[in-house]
Amino acid sequence: MIKFWWIRHAPVIGNDNRCYGNNEVACDVSDKNSFKNIVSILPKNADVYTSNLSRTIKTFNATVEEGLIYRKHIIDCRLVEQDLGAYSGIKYNELESLIKKKNVYDKNWLMSYSHKPPNGESFYQLCKRVIQFIDEILLKFRKKNIIIYSHGGPIRAAIAYAINYNIKKVISIEIQNSKVSLIQYDKNRDGKLLFINK
Repeated sequence: MIKFWWIRHAPVIGNDNRCYGNNEVACDVSDKNSFKNIVSILPKNADVYTSNLSRTIKTFNATVEEGLIYRKHIIDCRLVEQDLGAYSGIKYNELESLIKKKNVYDKNWLMSYSHKPPNGESFYQLCKRVIQFIDEILLKFRKKNIIIYSHGGPIRAAIAYAINYNIKKVISIEIQNSKVSLIQYDKNRDGKLLFINK
């Protein structure tokens, strides 16, 4: 069995209700109890992956401070949040108006899965790179615990892939900050979501 332990980064602060996507923004790592909870759930001595953004790395470091024992830490840019391109920095309500005007609205995400912001990427493109990461791990190992500190979009993509959800739709789930979601794959590479937002 291969288990993917996905953690969304700690809550973002100071973004003034603006879309940030794969931009660098600050996060609040003051809630020590949330990191103690993460440590109590995660396996010991696993490989840890984070995106290249500071909010995932800070969340990882905060759990290490609360006792997480890990084998090694790898930064992988495929685990980053959606690149919103020209939409980065727009207030959420303004983006919603713009997206509705363009007729690419999706109640489950910032925009429809196929809409590519100018100089950015679509949610579908995000899904493809996350799937590439997962498939690479599945080809490499038969039995492994993988801990991943990532973002709401990539974790949604990973869950959708595991349960054979249509990746041409944005799955209707909420990924909470500083919470763990567990996906397991068997020897046939069949995925199963064991829990979410624990």
